[in-house]
Amino acid sequence: MKKVAFIYKLIPKYIPNRVVLSFFGILSVFTGKVRKRIVALNREENEKILDDKGNGIFDGQGFIENQNRWEKVCFGSHKKSNMSYSGCEIIATWNALMSLHGDMPKMPELISYFERHGATLRGGFGIAPSAPAKYMKKRGYGIKRLTSRNKDVIMTFGERYDSFLVTFYWDHENILKQLHTVNISKNGDGYFVHNIYRSQGGRFVQSGPFKDLSEAIYRIADKAAPLVIYGIEAFPQDRDK
Repeated sequence: MKKVAFIYKLIPKYIPNRVVLSFFGILSVFTGKVRKRIVALNREENEKILDDKGNGIFDGQGFIENQNRWEKVCFGSHKKSNMSYSGCEIIATWNALMSLHGDMPKMPELISYFERHGATLRGGFGIAPSAPAKYMKKRGYGIKRLTSRNKDVIMTFGERYDSFLVTFYWDHENILKQLHTVNISKNGDGYFVHNIYRSQGGRFVQSGPFKDLSEAIYRIADKAAPLVIYGIEAFPQDRDK
């Protein structure tokens, strides 16, 4: 058991981020795509749930901050998977589009897309960290990847782009504490982290403002550390919105 525990600590602390990302990419190829029949059934059910304005989950507008209340929303076909358990990358993609004032898809449509593009363990491990960036690139946004953990490098990177998709370790000393993916938006007040399970006055809210991207990431949790950061460049006509 001690050897197993050591391996869990070894991965986030010593295995290069690029290697871990490659592993997730391979995992999505061999364990990923959800069967089309399940995708169609999930979409039908999600349209019923999310079209109900009294669902208490989501009204179809604004940033999503309350992932842990999305357990009724279907995603994937793994026995544990649903949007609360493993949908953080999809929610981060939604929030990134929202931060860039993009044309918003319907959430059931977005879920269906990722069930066929990037899912790992049929949704049990969410989707590969690269999949949201590929989706944004397909939509026409400029994308740049950073795998460094150097705070100065991250701070400079944050100055160059308009919004960010960030996959990070909750605990860089133990991979069993899992990963999470968020959008970090940026405006004149600073940097804001979305869907980080921050509760205030009985509702979930964004975290921030932070003075730079590095501070926004490293203050998520005491032992947080980035696995990958994708900088997203807004369309020129959207920069002034």
